[in-house]
Amino acid sequence: KMKRSIIILVCTFMSICFAVAQHKRSKFNPQEFKEKLEGYITQEAGFTQSEAQAFYPIYFEMKTKQLTIQRKIFHLKKNIPTTDADSSDFATTIQKIKDLGVEKAKLEATYYKKMYETVSPQKVYKAMCAEDKFHRQVLEHIGQGRHQAKGHRPKQTETRN
Repeated sequence: KMKRSIIILVCTFMSICFAVAQHKRSKFNPQEFKEKLEGYITQEAGFTQSEAQAFYPIYFEMKTKQLTIQRKIFHLKKNIPTTDADSSDFATTIQKIKDLGVEKAKLEATYYKKMYETVSPQKVYKAMCAEDKFHRQVLEHIGQGRHQAKGHRPKQTETRN
């Protein structure tokens, strides 16, 4: 009887340790994400080491500035005008959002020109496509994880001939 209790206790302890380890692994690590993104883009775009060293400071500087603008847009969308606001208040908010979108597009155009000075436009294009592909794969992976966690089967994809 004592042996059985000890075995149950050990199994329970191991299960708890396993659950905690699983939880820790699933937390988002921005540095790890950045490294994986960089590695993926480097491979897909075919960057040499020197091209990557020249490209990524510009790329990540652009991403940081884009994020700042995007946060302002989110803030404007999240903080809707008060209930007694009139149409002009909403129009003003919409215009601010659109102005920030234009600012973001101009920023991107400026940084892409800088990138062309470090690597060829073809590789910049491949990097853009690789970034999109990487993000899609990450989102698909997250979606699959949620379905599996809830006991759902992943969506079946059709095969085309």
